[in-house]
Amino acid sequence: MTIAPGLSLDQLRVLLTVADTGSFAAAGRRLNRATSAISYAIDALENQLGLPLFERGGTRKPKLTPAGQAVVAEARSVMHGAEMLRARVKALHDGFESEISLAVDQMFPHERLVSLLAALHAQCPNVPVRLQTTIKGGVEQAVRSGEANIGVGGSMHTGGDGLTAIQISGVPVIPVAAPSHPLVTAGRVRPGAAREHLQLLLAHSEEAIPTTKRPCFVVAASVWRVGDLATLRALLLAGVGWSGMPEPMVREDIQHGRLRILDLPDFRGAEYPLHVTYRTDDPPGPGGRWLIDRLLEQEAWSADTAVRAA
Repeated sequence: MTIAPGLSLDQLRVLLTVADTGSFAAAGRRLNRATSAISYAIDALENQLGLPLFERGGTRKPKLTPAGQAVVAEARSVMHGAEMLRARVKALHDGFESEISLAVDQMFPHERLVSLLAALHAQCPNVPVRLQTTIKGGVEQAVRSGEANIGVGGSMHTGGDGLTAIQISGVPVIPVAAPSHPLVTAGRVRPGAAREHLQLLLAHSEEAIPTTKRPCFVVAASVWRVGDLATLRALLLAGVGWSGMPEPMVREDIQHGRLRILDLPDFRGAEYPLHVTYRTDDPPGPGGRWLIDRLLEQEAWSADTAVRAA
């Protein structure tokens, strides 16, 4: 809809208040104005738009015309945009960034991510957040390209090439399979047995494990590389293969017997290292720095959670 020249937010506010309260008098009380002032404002708006917005004949309460309903819907969108603009300007005046963009590794536990973002929203309610979850290499690429201000992911190639990385609490990776899997039903697993069964891997996840530990991470002769953890978990639950999974993601599956922890001589588990990363020439603003501080505080939080879960 083309807005008529000179249309003001106050006119739209009056229109929406009449539509919401159902009468000019009620709108006047809510806006602390005389009923005649409300009526005059609506008359002026109708003349300005060249459209009748309310049916006034035969009823004491104004009823929206079809054109009025359409204008009210557009007016709500305009007023919402104006409120968002005010909030954005306030955040900028307060010194916060215009946006915080995050690229987060799939291996980062969801409960930690949700806790972090909930705290961020409480601290910076007017700062927009753009979040993408990706594989390890995607985090580094997003930060380098400027698509993300902050990345949370596995080991990065940061040595003197423009990225700053801070190590945070990693994620324990444990070997699991469905109760029907031969590695579970066989009882005690002999050395080398895991190599004979299909191993599922999250694509590129082994790249984040230090080189000296990678031989312990990929042990099977037959390996499927899966693009996302949700699909990988679904395959495990269906009895397809075994895998090293982030412990927080399969904790409930283990507790309810849907998956079993494997005692493998060849793979005792590992830690998937995590770092928070940003471009050295474009460091985070106040909101981003607050976010990084909370990530560092999650060291104790995640350890305490693991103890309680055990």
